[in-house]
Amino acid sequence: MTKELKITQSILKNMRDYIDGKECGLLFKARYIDGKTFPSTDSQALGNWFEYKCTGALNPYDPKIPEAKISYKGTAKEKLSANYERMSKQVENFKTALKHYNVEIVSVGETLEFGKAKGTCDIIAKVNGELSIIDVKSTGLFNDKWSEFGWQEIDNAFRPKLKLLTQALHYKYLAKNIYKDLKNVPFYFWVFSTKNENDFKIIRVEVADDDYWFHAKEINDMYQLLQMEIKQGFKAHPSIEKCAKCPLKEECPQAMDVPKVETIYYTNEMFV
Repeated sequence: MTKELKITQSILKNMRDYIDGKECGLLFKARYIDGKTFPSTDSQALGNWFEYKCTGALNPYDPKIPEAKISYKGTAKEKLSANYERMSKQVENFKTALKHYNVEIVSVGETLEFGKAKGTCDIIAKVNGELSIIDVKSTGLFNDKWSEFGWQEIDNAFRPKLKLLTQALHYKYLAKNIYKDLKNVPFYFWVFSTKNENDFKIIRVEVADDDYWFHAKEINDMYQLLQMEIKQGFKAHPSIEKCAKCPLKEECPQAMDVPKVETIYYTNEMFV
């Protein structure tokens, strides 16, 4: 299995976190090496349902047909819960934008592979005749400058954080090496608010030529590190906060219920 494992944008981002001690190696191994799947959070389930309704493609990490949550009021007929009703209207916004921008869908859920890298695209399409990649997202984090998944407005433009931009770079890197006869394959985020049914953004991401070289180097470095960790064993990075919501907590011998004692030493320099 390790020979077939390639670097996806998700693996890349989580390996960065693992190196920084933010991601537990045991959870990383369970998800990406052992292929375990875990229940989606409410926001993930809503996003999976929305993307499925837009594209018809299933989440590769949770390949079940998503179902909307239903609310009941007295003896009335079944009705979508408020969040799902809001996103059903965003599905219509998605369809309207397809027509407005003359989008011809070529494929959904197609996996691109080059060298040690791969990625599964939400949509490959022709946008006004130009072959492009479209990634469909739902978010409650418009105007959020703190979350690493936030979309902050800077100079009257919404800009995704580095964790999100890594996806754009990764997919453009794959497209650049696969569609060699094309000078550029545009990448678009189509981002729909989960809080406001009338708020959605379309963001085109461009990448400088030098960034492709650095990305190729990072893919190779991460691939080598991944092989080494598979061979030597991934390290746990437990913490009270992370372990409390980890799906492996009940079976993990290194899960933390109480914090470790931290020792510091008094020095006058602390008050200088």
